[in-house]
Amino acid sequence: MNSIQKKLISFIIIALIILAMIIWLVVFPLVGKIKYLSQEYLSNQGILAQIDQNEFLFKDLEEEYEEIEDELSIIKGVFLEQEKIVGFISDLESIAKNTGNIFEITTVMISSGEEENKEKFLDLNISLLGNFESLLLFISNLEDSPYPPYRLLEIDKLSINRIEDGGGELDTNLRIKVYTK
Repeated sequence: MNSIQKKLISFIIIALIILAMIIWLVVFPLVGKIKYLSQEYLSNQGILAQIDQNEFLFKDLEEEYEEIEDELSIIKGVFLEQEKIVGFISDLESIAKNTGNIFEITTVMISSGEEENKEKFLDLNISLLGNFESLLLFISNLEDSPYPPYRLLEIDKLSINRIEDGGGELDTNLRIKVYTK
């Protein structure tokens, strides 16, 4: 082999070594970084798809809320506010008087609703003295009360006793739950 061939072979070997080092030091790290970035891109695409779906669901829920918002304000209005309990009891007395009943509240209990899944309510035991017609009028007026905050109520117990020698008088005991805010 002559010296030109030796120089050519050594140049080719050096070029191959330099090429191998470039591949080892530059290309492999770039391929690894490209692989990492492509995985991150796919992961972010999934996150973006989830965000897009959440945004769609949010807009859908927002439209549904706007449709029922008026109904929600009506529903909120049917609960008796704590500050209006005295006014409600006064209204009960007025209803009893207007329907010809003698009215007495025997017990009052206010549920705090602090226990899990318990509602807040005003629990009243009421004693009425009057005839059957006045009792029916009282119950009817109570259930059809014109005052919006007092509409959500429940007659829990009702007991009616005829008073002997009372000329058709009835002694009625009612237990009423009025749901509060």
